[in-house]
Amino acid sequence: MSKQLNIDLLRTFHAVARFQRFNEAANHVHRSASTVTTQIQKLEDLVGQRLFSRSNQGVELTMYGKKLLGETTEFLKSHDRLLASLTPQRMQGKIRLGLPDSYAPDFMQEFLPRLVADNPLLELEVEARSSGELLTLFASRQLDLALIVSAQPLEQGERLGEIQPLWVAAEHFSCPPQAPLPIAVQLTGCPYRAAAIRALKEHGTYYRVLLESASSPAVEACIRSGMAVGLVEESRMGKGLTRQIAGAELPPLPLHHLYLLGDSSNLLALHLYEQVKAGFSV
Repeated sequence: MSKQLNIDLLRTFHAVARFQRFNEAANHVHRSASTVTTQIQKLEDLVGQRLFSRSNQGVELTMYGKKLLGETTEFLKSHDRLLASLTPQRMQGKIRLGLPDSYAPDFMQEFLPRLVADNPLLELEVEARSSGELLTLFASRQLDLALIVSAQPLEQGERLGEIQPLWVAAEHFSCPPQAPLPIAVQLTGCPYRAAAIRALKEHGTYYRVLLESASSPAVEACIRSGMAVGLVEESRMGKGLTRQIAGAELPPLPLHHLYLLGDSSNLLALHLYEQVKAGFSV
């Protein structure tokens, strides 16, 4: 008889890969830690490869484990989408969604009213934070869904596209001669901040942080005031900003990736996942 991949084994495998600990994965899939260990052993026996390397700190995916994770992620999502379509329901209950602070205004003004109007019984809680914070909250099961901007490809989640951050300044900005370049950035946890600081250091640009804030509107206001240079996504360039910054030669910035992460074991999260993917653009 030919081998068959069991959905429950795959779901447990994905949970262990996400939490990197058997106990936390067991809580997520509502099984005992010993059962999770047995399921992973069964899956390893089935595929004939070790999927995790184990240590006192937890577990990490082996090279074959990473390969299996990548090749089964869309398969598992397709299975869950089919299951959701066969059991249609009106969105009712509590759901926790996280998104980057810079996306919150558009989400609140454009997408949220339509979502609430179509699903009046939905109890939606929104966290607007840095992508680093959101990734931590999702990993600790404090979020059911999260939009994440990442400088590196993620092993989990669905990649929605690429994002190009740009150096910008107010049209009347002028870099002070013989002085460090003033920059405005968000707090640690924002991938654009990390990319900007790294690029400036590698380029040998003399700079100082004029403003650091958890609020992207505060950072943009500082940029628009003409007091500092900062980063804005190419798709979000507005009037009054320019990429032609007088007196400053700035290094190029790498492309970033936009991911949508969702808890596939939560049917309500799965429904909202599809609505966010189809209806909200950045």
